[in-house]
Amino acid sequence: MLISIRKVFFNLKNALLFLGIGVFILTLQLFYLSQYSERLGALKNQHLLINKIINTDLSDPKMASIMINGALSEIELSVKVSGKEAFLDSFINSNEEQASLLRSLVVSSEAFRDNALIWSESLAISEKSSRARMLNARTAYLTDIDRMTDYQIHLIQESIDTAKMIALVVVMAGLLVFLLYRYRLDQIYRDIHKACSVDTDGTRKVIATQEIDFLLKRLRKSSQDSLNPNLLNPLSGLNNEKGLINAFNAKKAGKAGNTVFLALFEIDRYATLINTLSKEDLKNLFNKLGEMFTMYEQPLDVIAHMDDDRLIFLMSRSSKKTAFEECEKIIQSVKESSFTTAQGPIKITLSAGFLLKPPVKTIDEGVQQALQLIENAKENGGNCIVQLRDLSNSYR
Repeated sequence: MLISIRKVFFNLKNALLFLGIGVFILTLQLFYLSQYSERLGALKNQHLLINKIINTDLSDPKMASIMINGALSEIELSVKVSGKEAFLDSFINSNEEQASLLRSLVVSSEAFRDNALIWSESLAISEKSSRARMLNARTAYLTDIDRMTDYQIHLIQESIDTAKMIALVVVMAGLLVFLLYRYRLDQIYRDIHKACSVDTDGTRKVIATQEIDFLLKRLRKSSQDSLNPNLLNPLSGLNNEKGLINAFNAKKAGKAGNTVFLALFEIDRYATLINTLSKEDLKNLFNKLGEMFTMYEQPLDVIAHMDDDRLIFLMSRSSKKTAFEECEKIIQSVKESSFTTAQGPIKITLSAGFLLKPPVKTIDEGVQQALQLIENAKENGGNCIVQLRDLSNSYR
């Protein structure tokens, strides 16, 4: 089955969009982790500031007051950073536990700061009792810091696990997209290369893409149109009887590896059809038929439109089954198609005779035998192909 270049690029854009969304989400998760790290750093800093305050020497009251006031201001700022809402917090995590821990941390930090300030300003007589109250407040404060730290570590671990999963999905999807579309783009490049290359041996170019297959068939049709007008049927632009003989003889040398099959096609109820259509309508009808036939043409094949308005398809194929199935596809395609006329769209069907053309027999002899097969097809209602059974004179 041929692939569509348009579909390949449409799916590639969607795949890249999916990967882009994955990378965007992963980037957001990394920002999220960085904000959690800032919270964790603020909590660690509060530990250091607490130690700095309780170890301050009060022998120099003025210097001690400066150091303690500065540390207390930093603690207040760090508490705010510890409770700062991270990006996506409201979408990913429940804020209830975070809010509860933060309230407890704010209360205990305020208690510690108040007691630290009282201790720093206390007289020598009350220094010990003030310090004891400060240390008690420190214990509650450190407990809240540790609880908040554990919670932040838990959030960081969850975020890391999420980032790992997203990264794994993005990498696997990226690898799959790379392998699949590398293969698809290679197919497209190979088809373009085949379309641009010169046919030197007459072998069939196996095309994988619909668009390039269509272009090659159009090019073949155009090349036929540029042949000697005396060798062409004016209605369809296909070879006439003389053109058939010339083309067959010209390509005969290349048919050594394959068998030649002859398929003769005739429009059902043609006598009635010709009385209702103008010459221009008939020309358009046969032009379209010619285009449909050339869709199945290979380099060593010959298609002709005879003077009696029958179509001949000399097919060079490796097997009888392949040639017969292609003829069936032609008949089915014609049946399913509409043909434009001055009176509106019409439907037609074809009857066909199919046989192996022995090398010792002429094309005319094969045509006469195929005509008998067509008569048999019409007796069966038309719109079918009849073939001569192998090694037998009976019909199928």
